[in-house]
Amino acid sequence: MPGYERDDSKSLSNLEYALAGGASGGVTRFFCQPFDVLKIRFQLQVEPISKNSLSSKYNAVYQALKTILIEEGIFGLWKGHNAGQLLSITYGLVQFQTFEFFTKTSSTVLNLDPTASDVHFLCGSLSGVAATMASFPFDVAKTRFIAQGNDRLYNSMFHAFKTMLKDEGVVSLFRGLTPGILLVAPQTGAMFTVHNMLKKLFRDANLMPNNVPTLGQNLFIGSMAGLISKTLVYPMDLSRKRLQLQGFRGRKGFGEVSYQFSFLLPKIN
Repeated sequence: MPGYERDDSKSLSNLEYALAGGASGGVTRFFCQPFDVLKIRFQLQVEPISKNSLSSKYNAVYQALKTILIEEGIFGLWKGHNAGQLLSITYGLVQFQTFEFFTKTSSTVLNLDPTASDVHFLCGSLSGVAATMASFPFDVAKTRFIAQGNDRLYNSMFHAFKTMLKDEGVVSLFRGLTPGILLVAPQTGAMFTVHNMLKKLFRDANLMPNNVPTLGQNLFIGSMAGLISKTLVYPMDLSRKRLQLQGFRGRKGFGEVSYQFSFLLPKIN
């Protein structure tokens, strides 16, 4: 389990935690990228997600999947994958390493219980903020790649960053950072807290041999922690994605464009 424990007989180094976080983020990104493409396309669509709406580009999960495959091919489901991989790897590297650092500091410096739920929530929130700030430009690039159709405004990640810096300035790389931080702090805190609580339940029920969760238990605990934490903060994720497209002219054929959350970002002349 990520995080420092005083009585843990097997402790990983900061580098090992960073590598584990980066590797897990990269593998997860590859398999989950199609779902991320669908999620972002739905988030950016202003029109109703309903089969009764004639103006909607996408009106259901199956219909959206079929439409993307027909119009953009199989690789359309992996749009923004390179930026997404750099996002996930960078986020995982920073998140796991800083979480280990914060939980260890809470124990050795503040003499707190590093396995307590409130400590995990606070340390998880801080590690999430640090990881978000380090990886956010890749998040913006990923969102814009997914938002553009076959008429490409960006041909590569280098071209995307170069164009954004030239046309919109450095601020374009951090559009939506405010809701991003408001999103990730409680989400990451809740994720580590739920993960910690579920692991304790398995341990107290003597379901873990040698107090080490099995692969199946790890999958269940991690999935539940991610599901609960993501659901709690989903509205902020929606606002972040829409803000990331401010100033982006490559979204064609996907319906109306609306920036309902522009009050969260300073106006750019």
